[in-house]
Amino acid sequence: MKIVFLRLDKIGDLIATLPADQSLEGTASDHQVHWVVAKGLGWICKVADPERQFLELDLTKPKESRKILEQFLKAEKPDLIINFYAPWWASFAAWKARVLQRVGRRSQWHSYLFFNRGLRQSRSLAEKHEADYNQELVDFALQRSPQKTPILHLNPPTKRHLFEKFNLSPGQYFIVHPGMAGSALNWPQEKYNSLIEKLVLLGPVVITGTKSDDPYLTEIKPLWQHHQKVRFLQNQLSMEDLLSLLKSAKAVVAPSTGVLHLAASLGVRSIGIYSPVRVHRALRWGPRGTQSQSLTPKVDCPATDQCLKERCPHHPCMESISVDEVMKGLGLS
Repeated sequence: MKIVFLRLDKIGDLIATLPADQSLEGTASDHQVHWVVAKGLGWICKVADPERQFLELDLTKPKESRKILEQFLKAEKPDLIINFYAPWWASFAAWKARVLQRVGRRSQWHSYLFFNRGLRQSRSLAEKHEADYNQELVDFALQRSPQKTPILHLNPPTKRHLFEKFNLSPGQYFIVHPGMAGSALNWPQEKYNSLIEKLVLLGPVVITGTKSDDPYLTEIKPLWQHHQKVRFLQNQLSMEDLLSLLKSAKAVVAPSTGVLHLAASLGVRSIGIYSPVRVHRALRWGPRGTQSQSLTPKVDCPATDQCLKERCPHHPCMESISVDEVMKGLGLS
């Protein structure tokens, strides 16, 4: 069977979706799977183990991308397309290309118009992990009994020149990534600073981030940018560089962001710091790896979609996650 898996959003979402095809291996020997992902994320498919075939689409050019997807589907003639998350025009392209089985979540209007089979999932209730929701959708599409959700493994090449360039030894440095995207709550910067103070006593600390992470580094950068045991590498790493450094790190600490999911999929010891708000919580978005775990404030959060701030009796709860908890999670207490 020829199957197209469609997921057009961010790094963490794709990482939570890619392992869904691993459960096909024991089902039949003739499955051919092709992924359709957002532009700039194909590198995840390349370094995945096993490597995935993929097509990238530019979400900023919907008209052009719709045509590309439609042409691709007409040429490949898949038996099934599973739409995990995509704009309406991607659903339309699958319908127009006359893909026989068009399956996805019954959610937005186009799922009722262009899918011929749909599964209702209340993902906003965050009752299980995003990867489990994705596996459930695959099982529904294939009309089979529930399968165990696999874990994604990444195996990027090691870029050894980076160790010499940044004066690092494999397995002897820590990575702290304070930045994030989206609306989830983060750990206060003073907490990250206190954590780094402890980590530099044990080895070099690499601080990573992009330009978009500036708001989360205003109190961190002045303290550590020129510290002899800190490598402040904001805006200095390609994705390939970042993967290589993550792969050889002793441990990684980050909030709910793609870097955390990459570290977990690399099998690196990693701690994720999570908001207790229902749609943000680790139950749905936590890292999935053999050496990863998440920390969340121990409160009964009343919020469902966004933090209630001063209206909440637990505010500001993120401060309740202690540096000692993180150190203990890293096995360093």
